[in-house]
Amino acid sequence: MAVVVPVRSLTTEDVLYGDRVTSYRWEVLTHSGGVDTLTGYLDGVVETSASLSWSLFKAVKGEGHLNVADLAVAQSGFLRIGQLALASARLRPVLVIEGLPEIPLGVYLFSAAPEEWSGAGRVFGLELLDRNTVLDQDLVEVSYTVAAGTVILSAVATVISSAGESITVDASNTAATASAMVWPAGTSKLQIVNDLLAAMNFNALWVDGIGNYRATPYVVPASRSISYELLNIPRELVDGETSIYRDQWSRDRDLFKVPNKVIAVQAGSGTAEPLTGTATNTTTDTSSPSYPFSYVARGNRWISKKIEGVEVPAGTVPEVQAYLDDKAQASLIASSSVQAAVIVKHLPIPVRVSDVLRFANVPAGIDARHVLTSIDLEAHPLGLMASTLQEVVDL
Repeated sequence: MAVVVPVRSLTTEDVLYGDRVTSYRWEVLTHSGGVDTLTGYLDGVVETSASLSWSLFKAVKGEGHLNVADLAVAQSGFLRIGQLALASARLRPVLVIEGLPEIPLGVYLFSAAPEEWSGAGRVFGLELLDRNTVLDQDLVEVSYTVAAGTVILSAVATVISSAGESITVDASNTAATASAMVWPAGTSKLQIVNDLLAAMNFNALWVDGIGNYRATPYVVPASRSISYELLNIPRELVDGETSIYRDQWSRDRDLFKVPNKVIAVQAGSGTAEPLTGTATNTTTDTSSPSYPFSYVARGNRWISKKIEGVEVPAGTVPEVQAYLDDKAQASLIASSSVQAAVIVKHLPIPVRVSDVLRFANVPAGIDARHVLTSIDLEAHPLGLMASTLQEVVDL
């Protein structure tokens, strides 16, 4: 009689924190009418050459590199690199971990494609920049003005459309410019978009995994979700038996230039005195991550930072005042967070810069929320992800 061995049903945690089978797919897209359309899959990618990286602090947040051999014949359903019009084609890498939803990693344009020749043929060294580069390289030829009272998200969509791209914005958000905003000739359309978004306390423009432009409200790190969007379980890098990060990691602390007061000053508003917003760190809780930088811990002295020329949305004086206070608070939190930066290598996980996760290491006495500020991914089956994390401070 045959013995029936039951097949174990793996949970998401089993896959994420256990043995996994990983691969990458490189999707080729064509662009028309502001929309990217899948046309095939790129063949000939030299697996160990591929890498992607993202930085929270760059306007064009994503970039990458991969070597691609120009094959004589592509496998069925795939495209040779020699078939692509590199000046216009786009690439979308997809991370595939068996047992989990597929993880698209953004849409990229080719920024360079040097060739190397040998007896084996031609290999392209492709340099990639994410879709934001379209707006970054498109400069206005004359001064550009957005009139006072213009709905900001509508203005953002107009600028993006003028570059041949498209974005879906929240039509119910009617925040408008308080005064005219003007940019000189030669300003990039990405800068204009980001200035407009900053005027309503939104994040800078970013590109999601599918490749869509996103304009989203800024949320302080302490209030951001700590769950994976795709997996519905907590994001965490924790030491122990199920740890997926290397035991060699580093932590850097900058203790001396962190302000405990931030003053945000409204952009010029004619003859009226500009309003100001202020945020201070006066915590006396010695267990708080923000305590070492507080007014009390610094010997009852202020270390101040000033933000000038803050564009504000149209509104009443109390509304503008609240907006400036929020801007000052966000800056104070961001400035305080640089005090503890962790750099750690781990198995790839479905995250992007600005996400918050729990990082824990018992020997170091760390168990706290951290925000991802940069990611470097070795985009091949055995590759690791290197993440830079900043401890979340709540003030």
